[in-house]
Amino acid sequence: MNKQGEQHRPGTAFEGRLTRLEPDLTEALAVLYPDRHDIQLWHDRLLSVAQHAYINRPNKLKNLDILREKDELNWFQSEKMLGYMCYPDRFAGDFQGLKDKIPYLQNLGVTYLHLLSVLKARDGDSDGGFAIEDYMNTNSHLGTIEDLEGLTSELQQAGISLCLDFVFNHTAQEHFWARRAAAGDKTYQDYYYMYPDHTIPEEQGPLLEQVFPASAPGNFTYVRACEKWVWTTFYPYQWDLNYHNPAVLVAMLENLLALANKGVQIFRLDAAIYIWKELGTPCRNLPQTHALLQVFRAIVSMAAPAVALKAEAVAGARHITKYFGPLDTKKRECQLAYHSAAMAALWDSLATGDVRPATNMLMALPDKPKGTSWIYYARCHDDIGWGALRDSKGAPWGASDNHLNFLWRFYAGETKDSFARGRRFQPVPGEAFAGSNGTLASLAGLEKAIEDQDPEHVNFAARRILLMHAIPMALDGIPLIYMGDEMALLNDYKHADSAAHQDGRWLHRPIMPEGNKGYTPMHLSARECIQKGLHSLIKTRKTLTVLGAQNTVEYLVSGNPHIFAFVRRSSEHTLLCLANFCGTDQSVSEGFISQIVNKKTKDVSPLSDIYGPSDGQQNERLGPYQCRWLFEGT
Repeated sequence: MNKQGEQHRPGTAFEGRLTRLEPDLTEALAVLYPDRHDIQLWHDRLLSVAQHAYINRPNKLKNLDILREKDELNWFQSEKMLGYMCYPDRFAGDFQGLKDKIPYLQNLGVTYLHLLSVLKARDGDSDGGFAIEDYMNTNSHLGTIEDLEGLTSELQQAGISLCLDFVFNHTAQEHFWARRAAAGDKTYQDYYYMYPDHTIPEEQGPLLEQVFPASAPGNFTYVRACEKWVWTTFYPYQWDLNYHNPAVLVAMLENLLALANKGVQIFRLDAAIYIWKELGTPCRNLPQTHALLQVFRAIVSMAAPAVALKAEAVAGARHITKYFGPLDTKKRECQLAYHSAAMAALWDSLATGDVRPATNMLMALPDKPKGTSWIYYARCHDDIGWGALRDSKGAPWGASDNHLNFLWRFYAGETKDSFARGRRFQPVPGEAFAGSNGTLASLAGLEKAIEDQDPEHVNFAARRILLMHAIPMALDGIPLIYMGDEMALLNDYKHADSAAHQDGRWLHRPIMPEGNKGYTPMHLSARECIQKGLHSLIKTRKTLTVLGAQNTVEYLVSGNPHIFAFVRRSSEHTLLCLANFCGTDQSVSEGFISQIVNKKTKDVSPLSDIYGPSDGQQNERLGPYQCRWLFEGT
């Protein structure tokens, strides 16, 4: 045991967590492996992994663990939280460039930085960095794993928590385990789902959805080297891991905790809905999937409780809340989760001007458990997945096939009166919809308005962009800004010039420009307006404790089909958000507002420069795409 280990050998802190969390671990393992006679051995092995990680955890991170455990409110629920997501090479070049960008992030107000495509991915096409060859090394053009550790330290000193993607559904076919499996090593073949003939792929295939039906149809790939069929949900070079084998669970937790000990504070659990496979089922959102996440949560909370797990669950709206775990404090899963359904619903409202479907859906969804937080966002590195608006149980708010067909066509600029300049992504044969690619600015109409040299439409586009920021800023979670959205970046139509960027999603992954390079005067004017408005929104949000994620959100029927409404409440304050998704002036009744807040209410939304100043007497009126934050309290 090293000197640091002697100082922090398992004692009060670790043993206390073990006593509290071991029952959760035991129960989850019983769900995953009910028929294994050696389950106690694997139970003990997992505890050993947690203990080893704790012993080797740097003192500064142990101190952070203790600080966050003592905090009455979870750190990620603070109204001061702001996320930023980027590809490090396209944002800053490499890890050193990211260090140089820390003042930029601080000026924006960022407290959590999500870096995409950091861990060592396979060469060539890698699904945007999500085909991992080595979990304990980084992509060489960014720097070394030691450079990453240095970056996490500097970010922590700046008050910024680092988030990385933990790709735990699959590895690249170049990963050591996969190479050994392809070479015939039966130990490592059991790390994946491998079949000697096409019988099971033929039976199971029709039950599975196709994630990339255009570029990677099917879910199984024949590997000639070992003469076996391998389960590949995503691309043929991404081999799905077999968590029926507990050795895989142990090994992946070792990888995660080793990265946590290098200072990573948030892990985005990629493709969480697919993680457990059960023959004869669609292999999405299975009960064992949730039990597996409960194991991850228990072990991580024992060894590194300052770390938060974030679920990427691109599923139907009624499923996503389940990735937090139940409403009670048992069977806990992820502390954070993307609200992909809310994102898609807001874009739906922007296309139609009708907020009723979004309101009805959000009102119908269950509350998130205590001690958790949503991640709200307008755009991210992925396409907009319209399937989140469907409902398998036929709820009234579920979108029809005809409507989904309209949405992707609207955002591809293929419908009459569309303001958008996006592109369809992965149209599914026999389905009514595809995904939508494009930057926030291009999808919201700025690109078309600049092409048309229309100042009025540029103004409308800027209003839409700020509307799509203002709502996430006021909801019960962490607002997340995607790289370049704060600068109103437009689509990158040259992405396909690179052999590694053929995937259509690179349309909205442009390189961050230096200064004003590439901006026309009209585009630059719009950017300055958007930057000023966004900075004001962030600054104001951080002063309103009612916007902390621990406080509830209640969605409301405003009485106007164009005005989206919700209220946030704490013991001392109330904030009513009204958002006009229409390009004309709209209003709600005075009676609607007075039922929620009193006459002393003031509009604290800091966007008067674009909307015009509020006279304080007409809060019920909203201009085109205007968002009001009506605040009651001191």
